[in-house]
Amino acid sequence: MPLTPRSRSTKITEVSFVRLDTVAPDLVEEISQLEASQLGAISSAVAAWALEQVEIGDPRLVVARSALKAGRVSDRVRDQLWELVQELDESAWDLQDAEAGDESAHGYANAFARARSVNALWYAIAVPITTETVLDCLYEVQAATGDLDALRTAVSRVLTR
Repeated sequence: MPLTPRSRSTKITEVSFVRLDTVAPDLVEEISQLEASQLGAISSAVAAWALEQVEIGDPRLVVARSALKAGRVSDRVRDQLWELVQELDESAWDLQDAEAGDESAHGYANAFARARSVNALWYAIAVPITTETVLDCLYEVQAATGDLDALRTAVSRVLTR
C-alpha cells in the first residue's frame, strides 16, 4: 500500500506507516488520543530522558535543549540539530563498518544510541508539534534505549502530572 501524506492535524486520520506501531501499537493508540498540549510535554520529557542515557558534548545540543525549554525553537536551531543528527549517523555507520564481525565491540551501539537520542530531540522541537512528530520521537527514543517499559513509564508520568 502506498504511503499517503497527512495533514497538519494532531490526530492520525489516514492510513499511513507509523514506525512506532511496529514495536508499541499501544503507545500509538494512546498518543493518538491526546491533545496538542500533552503532546509537547511527552516529547520533551522522553527526549530529555533519552539524552540522559548518552554522552554528547556538542553546543548545538545545548542550544536546542535551551530553545525547547524556552519555547522558542527556530528553523536555524532545527537545521543545526539536524546537521548533528547526520554527523552522528555517519559516525555510527563508520563504526558499524569498522566493527563488522567483532561481537565484543560496543562503539556502534553507543554511536547509534547517541544519534537516535538527538534525532528524538529533533522531533521534539518540531513546530508545530503533531501526533506524528511525537510518535517519531518515541520511536527514536525506544531505538536509542531499547527499553519500551521505561518509555511507557515516562509517558505515563507525564500524563499523570
